Amino acid sequence: MPDSIKIKKLLFATRFHDVALNRLKPLFPLAAAGLEEIVLCHIIRREDVGFVPFGGYMKEEELRQHNEALIRFEDWQASISEAGLRSKSVVEVGEAVPSIISVLHREEAQLMVIGRKKTGRMERALAGSDTMELLRRAPVATLVCGYHEDRQTEGEPEKQQIFELPLLATDFSKASEKTLSFLAGLKGAVKKAAVVHIIPDPARYEELRKEMADGLEKYTSTLRQAGIQAEPHLGTGETPWEAILEKAEEINATLIIAASTRKDRLHELFLGSVSHRLVEHSALPVLLVPD
Repeated sequence: MPDSIKIKKLLFATRFHDVALNRLKPLFPLAAAGLEEIVLCHIIRREDVGFVPFGGYMKEEELRQHNEALIRFEDWQASISEAGLRSKSVVEVGEAVPSIISVLHREEAQLMVIGRKKTGRMERALAGSDTMELLRRAPVATLVCGYHEDRQTEGEPEKQQIFELPLLATDFSKASEKTLSFLAGLKGAVKKAAVVHIIPDPARYEELRKEMADGLEKYTSTLRQAGIQAEPHLGTGETPWEAILEKAEEINATLIIAASTRKDRLHELFLGSVSHRLVEHSALPVLLVPD
């Protein structure tokens, strides 16, 4: 298994309406796993302040949006400081995806956090959102916040911490081994995890059950050695991503962790990978670890 991946800095990219403060606070437990700094990033879309007929560049509009973002970030940074973490804010004008990737490289963050809105069936099929483009291009693990979290309103009790019971979806590939290493590196933030493997052909379940159960035991043993309680779960389903979501609901998982391979990113352009289908359809946060 590769060495554990430690998260010392994360990039929190926000457009404010899709990722807000209620999604930032659940990340604070990562401090127990080694997180030291959170970089708050907001990209002002060029088309929002660009040239208009006979008007030129809207400099005042850029300044307004820039200052508004910094004011919001000041409040967020106060919460971050109370959690014992450092922070900085980055507000720039540019194209959303390339600008966020540029900031990610510049800041040398080990984790990116982004949000997504609930989309229609056609948009999901085309996979044309900024979220999917970021997932295809991100060189580091990416946590995608689910749209159901938007329902939380002021005054409601805080929701279950997302690192309380992560579900690690595995196919025992090299990419999955890296995902296992990533989860092991979250010791401190994560105390208990579930490891799930889905056999896609129900007719072969009995034939493969022993072999797959042995593989799950190796994964759970690795996590236990890292100090994380772990339970194996074996399932079956012709559509693996649907079976994973069903298992997550069954065990009350708080987060889904899966591998995202280069093959996935090419495949997504045509049919959609398991990992990206999880992002599209899961009400839970989904953390994808690239190979």
